[in-house]
Parts: sequence; structure tokens; C-alpha cells
Amino acid sequence: MELIIKPRASNAIRKVASYVEEQNTTGSGTRWYDKVIAEISALAKSKAKLALCKNPSLSRFHYRCYTYNEWIIGYRISETKFEVCRFIWGPR
Repeated sequence: MELIIKPRASNAIRKVASYVEEQNTTGSGTRWYDKVIAEISALAKSKAKLALCKNPSLSRFHYRCYTYNEWIIGYRISETKFEVCRFIWGPR
């Protein structure tokens, strides 16, 4: 299965990693980024078809939601592709 991270989600992940790097020790942003990508890869390999998102603004695009810590990963899944479309702070 091909893992695709759309530009909007990729930008959000990179910005958060940069923020983590600023707030903590050197290399912490890279470690956080690696953990997020590993979690997304594991989710893609499991081929999990979770329910559609409950949030109306995400469900209208037929995104499925997965919670990682307090982050929401909005994704679409098909036979050949796992597309991460959104990466959103949960309380937002």
C-alpha cells in the first residue's frame, strides 16, 4: 500500500516538529517527527478502516479519523493508497 502525505498535512507536521525543536533540546523535533511518521506508517500497514470522522467539516470530505496523542490524523484509504490529508490539534 502506498503512503501519501498531502502537502497540507505535511506542512502541519513539519511546523509542529519545528515548534517542538524550538521549545525543547536539539534533535527533539526530529525525534517527534520520526514518531509521528512511524505511527502513520503503522496505521497504513494495518489497513484499518475506522469510522468516518464525526466532525462535519472533516466528514464531508469522507475522511476517517485517527487520534495520535492529542492530534487528529484525517485520512482516506483505498485499495492501493493511504492518503493523510489533515493533521490537526485535537482541542481545535
